[in-house]
Amino acid sequence: MTILTSPWLKLPGLQRLFDLFEAGGATLRLVGGSVRDGLLNLPTSDIDLAVDRPPQWVLDLLTKNQIKAIPTGFDHGTITAVLDKQPYQITTLRIDVKTFGRKAHVAFTEDWVQDAQRRDFTINAIYADKRGHLFDPVEGLEDLKAHRVRFIGDASLRIKEDYLRILRFFRFSARFGHEPYSPEGLKACEGYASHLPHLARERVTDEFLKILELPSPLYALEAMKETGVLAYIFHPKTWQDFYELIPLEQEASLAPNAFLRLASFHPLFDELKSHLRLSKEQASKLAFLIQKHDPVSEKSYKHFAYLWGKDVTFHTATLQTAQRISSKEMTVKDGAEFLKHLQTLLMAWPIPVFPLKGRDLLKSNLREGKRIGALLKAVENWWIDQDFKPDKKACLEYLRELE
Repeated sequence: MTILTSPWLKLPGLQRLFDLFEAGGATLRLVGGSVRDGLLNLPTSDIDLAVDRPPQWVLDLLTKNQIKAIPTGFDHGTITAVLDKQPYQITTLRIDVKTFGRKAHVAFTEDWVQDAQRRDFTINAIYADKRGHLFDPVEGLEDLKAHRVRFIGDASLRIKEDYLRILRFFRFSARFGHEPYSPEGLKACEGYASHLPHLARERVTDEFLKILELPSPLYALEAMKETGVLAYIFHPKTWQDFYELIPLEQEASLAPNAFLRLASFHPLFDELKSHLRLSKEQASKLAFLIQKHDPVSEKSYKHFAYLWGKDVTFHTATLQTAQRISSKEMTVKDGAEFLKHLQTLLMAWPIPVFPLKGRDLLKSNLREGKRIGALLKAVENWWIDQDFKPDKKACLEYLRELE
């Protein structure tokens, strides 16, 4: 018999919740990603639970026992309990009365099977009690062991309840599925792909970036392209640099980076912005990566690291290396060796501080204004060109030459 044995199951706060709900006559069970990932021996950050009592009952129980309770989604049955700084999301068993593609009117129930049948995939509908004993009403464990991602019941109905499940199907299949896609799932995703534009672009963007962060996203992206789903998100005109970036990351032991991968698809920033809803910070980062920059090399890396920071310098070098591999200028192995060497150089080099400040120029009897800024920048550029070696005295001497 399979039992959940994750170390976090023994957290004192979690066990206290189990004991309190049991003493109150309720059944409390873990559900969703924490159970799925725990059974696969993967780390988990979110611990979600389900209970056969209404949200007000849950709120009253937590408050009575002086446990911090946040009504994060009270109308939909969700209360967040916080113990030892760890949040636990507790949701009342429910059924969907009416759905609207993303939102739903729900009714609360005490039926665990009904609650399971409203979820998306079988592998996300496995429940576990305080001792790790499983309750598996839709045979999710069997699918999990077989690395199979399957909608619960009718795939079309599950998607009509929430069109974001189209993207989640591809993401979960790429992450957990080792067999070919569920034919029913693929057909349903293809049939309802045209509804994706009706979802908030923030939600679609978030889910798409999660796909790009997968260790091997090609499994998902190629299927999304074949079914026409990808066309409703954005239209990459070339995949070549992206195809080279994935093995380069793996060969150089680099963590997946969604923005690097997005930047590798297409150099037209406006086109990406028109399809995806990015924050100002995300858009700024992507715009910079897409720009054409001088090559980052062993000779120039200090210059760029000083101006851009080490992370941006390394990311730019990674994209440039993928482009060089794509144009057959180097192999994946050579590219990975270069990046490993560059990473070592960047880690070992402390970014220096420019010796001069604006007040140093004021002491030279220069008036405040644009001239000070221009002179300071000119001296800084000279200092960079001198490989950051001149000290304050040398910089002041060069300043006097400029004056």
